[in-house]
Amino acid sequence: MLLQIQFSNAQTITASGAATASTNVWDTEAAASNIGPGTPIYVVCRVHTAFTTASVGDTLIADLEQCATSGGTYVDLLKSPTFTVGQLVAGFDILTGTIPAGTNLRYLRFNYNYASGSGFTAGAISAFPTLAAPPLDYS
Repeated sequence: MLLQIQFSNAQTITASGAATASTNVWDTEAAASNIGPGTPIYVVCRVHTAFTTASVGDTLIADLEQCATSGGTYVDLLKSPTFTVGQLVAGFDILTGTIPAGTNLRYLRFNYNYASGSGFTAGAISAFPTLAAPPLDYS
């Protein structure tokens, strides 16, 4: 199986005080897709372009979310820690992990939550599923 979806492809995130949904939503085409068991499907949410801001207190959280309907209320499946603008450099993985096993809802997307500060002046994210396990970081 070859996955050919990107939730975000160098998507600019500059809103302040708001959440920004990923450009693309993955429609699994099944009400109870249960895509977690079997071959693991990983998700990677990576900084594509370094974030900048006028305020050192700016922070970001990324969530992988699911929903039963395309326009409904999404709920978290995976949630990143809170990262400061100084951590959000190009190539930094905000969130990596496997889609949890269990009965997943039909629609999946990422949501980027501007957590605090005055607003990003630049920054972009790429997020995608993959069958290749992301490298481990033991730093």
